[in-house]
Amino acid sequence: MKNYLLIGLGLLIVFVVCASTAQAEYKEGKWAMTMVTKMENMPPEMAAAMKQMENMPPEQKAMMQQMQAKMGVSMSSNGEGMTITSTQCLTKKNPIPSHAKSMEDCKQTHEINGDTVSFQVTCDRNDFQMESSGTMTYSGDSMQGHIKSHQVRKGKAMDSSIDISGQYLGPCE
Repeated sequence: MKNYLLIGLGLLIVFVVCASTAQAEYKEGKWAMTMVTKMENMPPEMAAAMKQMENMPPEQKAMMQQMQAKMGVSMSSNGEGMTITSTQCLTKKNPIPSHAKSMEDCKQTHEINGDTVSFQVTCDRNDFQMESSGTMTYSGDSMQGHIKSHQVRKGKAMDSSIDISGQYLGPCE
């Protein structure tokens, strides 16, 4: 009888822990995020610009990093893509990390289901079309996500994938 009581108590504890974990929710606030972008079909001009960033003289690189820091961004390139680190305020109204102001007039849809945000972004302008989709999964004070994107700029197509990781910093100002 004592063993059945201990087993029952153990199962109850497991159930309570699992139930509370399953109800974890997306956390609004200020997040520090790192976005690692890998690009395919990169236009030659963009590849050349990224190569220039890699080989930039130290004083130019320092000046560029200072300008980026004023915008709350840090960027580096490895020839195939780039890594961007930024701090952003994410809310239930706007839960999608973005590092581009040019995306503000794009159409975004998202769905929050517990600790996961699924989203799609589409842009259709004269010189730029884009379709992206992805998911972000939040776990307490950290997040992981993945985005796939297809864009056409001035008639040239490019596909990219972005892996995102982040850390919650606190409430937004």
